[in-house]
Amino acid sequence: MAVVLKNVEKSFGRVRVLNGLELEVGKGEYFVVLGPSGEGKSTSLNIIAGILRPDRGEVHLGGALVDDSGDVYIPPERRNVGYVFQSYALYPHMTAFDNIAFPLKMAKQPREEINRAVLEVAQLLGIREVLNKKPAQLSGGQRQRVAVARALVKKPQVLLMDEPYSNIDPLLRESVRAEIRRIIKDLGIATVMVTHDREEAMALADRLGVLRRGRLLQVGTPQEVLQKPCCPDVAVFMGYNLVPMDGRLLAFRPEDAELGAGDFVGELIDVEFRGRWWAVVARVGGSLVKLYTADRPSTNGKIRFGVKRLLEYAAE
Repeated sequence: MAVVLKNVEKSFGRVRVLNGLELEVGKGEYFVVLGPSGEGKSTSLNIIAGILRPDRGEVHLGGALVDDSGDVYIPPERRNVGYVFQSYALYPHMTAFDNIAFPLKMAKQPREEINRAVLEVAQLLGIREVLNKKPAQLSGGQRQRVAVARALVKKPQVLLMDEPYSNIDPLLRESVRAEIRRIIKDLGIATVMVTHDREEAMALADRLGVLRRGRLLQVGTPQEVLQKPCCPDVAVFMGYNLVPMDGRLLAFRPEDAELGAGDFVGELIDVEFRGRWWAVVARVGGSLVKLYTADRPSTNGKIRFGVKRLLEYAAE
């Protein structure tokens, strides 16, 4: 395994952020940790990198113990980990070339080796023409590629990515992230990326884990987690509606609703046109639900619908 976290705990003051976190990432795997803000996603990356130490538990990289929350501690500069920060963290006074070269200079690599490595990774990411520019002169997509190049230039065994695409223009985001993922997969580098964006996680992950209350509630392929969420918390985060009924929790996805006939009756709250479908918000009992439908519903205040695929959980 490229990355293993065993029963990792971390608190800040009285706030428990990670609570027995278990994680295994295989060599060459693109693993995405998915969860809302404040659930410990960035903290988990910082513990893998060695920037933070766990209060309890173990961190293994490439089969080697690098932190046992006690006497064993390998510092960040000796972990061979690349890190792409959410803000990119590029040095504004340096050119793109010098930003990419920085970790190699800190490692006191020979100048010829630095030049060769920077040009090689810049060619790979399609940014050779901007190497003499400073970050302020670059587009968002170019800054992202420079940040990734800096993380890859030292040929890390593990790449960490913290919400790496959140600052890119939405029109460019899909193409940039797809290309960068392809490059990372071609290089065979194990990657741990964290995000709150469900669609992004589904598009990029070989496997993903849903993080809530400091632990991974479910781990699986995107298809597995989407089709068979293990509990109501995971279902909600994967976009399911939850409706309490007769001591049970019924869960269904918006696209599985069929207007016109069925067992559910709700009060129409809002309708939005989304291009290929209408997004309908309705109140069913005390719950707000979202439905996707090809036809605009009538606005008489009531709607009836059925569901093609329904999941059921015990009421909490």
